[in-house]
Amino acid sequence: MKFLALFLGLISIVYAEAYTVYTEQMPPYNFVDEGKVVGSSTELLKALLKKNGDTIKGQIQIGPWAKGYHAVLSNKNTLIYSMARTKDRESLFKWVGPIDTLGIGLLAKKSKHVVIKDRESLHHYTIAAMYETAAESLLLSNGVRAEELDRFTNIYTQIRKLQEGRIDAVAFSIESLKALILEVGLDPDEYEVVYMLKQSELYFAFNKDTPEKKIRSLNDNLKLLKQENN
Repeated sequence: MKFLALFLGLISIVYAEAYTVYTEQMPPYNFVDEGKVVGSSTELLKALLKKNGDTIKGQIQIGPWAKGYHAVLSNKNTLIYSMARTKDRESLFKWVGPIDTLGIGLLAKKSKHVVIKDRESLHHYTIAAMYETAAESLLLSNGVRAEELDRFTNIYTQIRKLQEGRIDAVAFSIESLKALILEVGLDPDEYEVVYMLKQSELYFAFNKDTPEKKIRSLNDNLKLLKQENN
């Protein structure tokens, strides 16, 4: 009986892991400052992995969202953040969170006088959306066809196109997009939210083959971290 108890105790151990981590430029959650990846979600991830006995393998890789998204779909011991948890993604990843919330919507230049009152109005404008993001998914679920979208991988290029009037609106995290507009030297007050798509909760998304015991442990420790910081 003692041997059985010891064996059962051993198989319940959650082993420490080193994770390859991906993210994108999306302040204030995750962004580069003075060559380092920082932001509220970044700091929470570091604290969570430390509390859980896990580590980040190498440096956090920040780049095009689609690249990190597909890397985590395909490779074990990987995660991506900050990701909106949507119905079409539910079975593709294992989820730890929520870690924060964000509003996803369309931002346009005030001088363009963009008016979107309903889903049908979405077809009347040129809207930019980043590949494989919740914003793109929400637009598609609202009846916008993929060929109608100005799809992109670099948000800074789209901000320039928005400023120059080559597109009518950008679908993105509203808070993040305003911060990025300010970062490139433009005035956020010249832009306005013309349509809200959804308020979404953000998560750390792990490769789907991550053991359930590990996900439970991470979620339990996330709750403890939140309690400690209240």
